[in-house]
Amino acid sequence: MRRRFTQAEVYYLNTLPAVERASADRITYSHDFQVRCMAQYLRGNGPTSIFASAGLDPKIVGGKRIERAIARWKADPQIMLEARDFANASSSDQHDLLVLTQSMTIKWLEKKVIDLQTRINALETVGNTDTVTMMPVRQLVGSAA
Repeated sequence: MRRRFTQAEVYYLNTLPAVERASADRITYSHDFQVRCMAQYLRGNGPTSIFASAGLDPKIVGGKRIERAIARWKADPQIMLEARDFANASSSDQHDLLVLTQSMTIKWLEKKVIDLQTRINALETVGNTDTVTMMPVRQLVGSAA
């Protein structure tokens, strides 16, 4: 039986650019992450370190989920074709790695802005901050990298 994610974990996972959406028992990864993950895998990086570098802590996601995701993506000819193209085009190019890191950080920040705007709108609608549970600011902006 697979472990369910807590509400805080689901919230955190949904803030990551690598995650298209997360629920209590499922993670849907973005296509971009799938391709880039497999490109890194083809270059010899380990699955756990690839996921961790995208903010997907193996302690939260779980080793078995990571293993199954890699196996699924390895079996997908389209993902592997795109991953090979990406790996070949950018092999050992530090500039591409920097651009990728910045791109993922920008996506993460855009998700945060949308989330914060939604929270502000909810507060304005309710008009009373006592009835809305707010996450501490440190958790909202804590791990952008």
